[in-house]
Amino acid sequence: RAARLGFRSVFMPVQVAGQPYNLPVYDPLWAALQATGLPVNFHVGTGRDPRSATGHGGAVINYVVHALATAMEPLTQLCASGVCERFPGLRFALVECGIGWLAWALWAMDESTVKHDYWVAPKLPLRPSDYFRRQGWCTFSDDPMGIATRGWIGSDRLLFGNDYPHHEGCWPHSEEVIRRTMGDLPEPERALILGGNAAR
Repeated sequence: RAARLGFRSVFMPVQVAGQPYNLPVYDPLWAALQATGLPVNFHVGTGRDPRSATGHGGAVINYVVHALATAMEPLTQLCASGVCERFPGLRFALVECGIGWLAWALWAMDESTVKHDYWVAPKLPLRPSDYFRRQGWCTFSDDPMGIATRGWIGSDRLLFGNDYPHHEGCWPHSEEVIRRTMGDLPEPERALILGGNAAR
């Protein structure tokens, strides 16, 4: 129905309590998304209240932890469980979570697949990071660490957004942020990150 109505993507919470995305109950949904070609977006802070920390440092704790930890859940659930293997046409994006953590997460998935091989199931033909590089994307705003580690991620997997009108984004200073964080990037790479990847 979403495809017939002209929607361009589907939005889902980062987590559903008691029903992680590696469960087979979601297979009909992944199949429908694959059949329609609609990408699914997982936006941080959705599915549960991200304001879990209180007291001193609470605002910073909530911002950092929910941006990183909750984005890692759908990433690892889809890439390590066999979902992406079974549904190679499924496309997904992790939204408003930054990318500075992503290189480590991709490496950690692959490392754990090797070092914990005895316990890993299912045994997949590709590394978990390969599934992300084939089917996933991640959005960011002002993230020099992510740009510095893009070689581990792949520039074709990165989507810049200024997060207008939220104060944690870079609007109205987007041009300044782009110059500061991407000024040394080759122009074809910048063009991909700033719009080409999203258009594709």
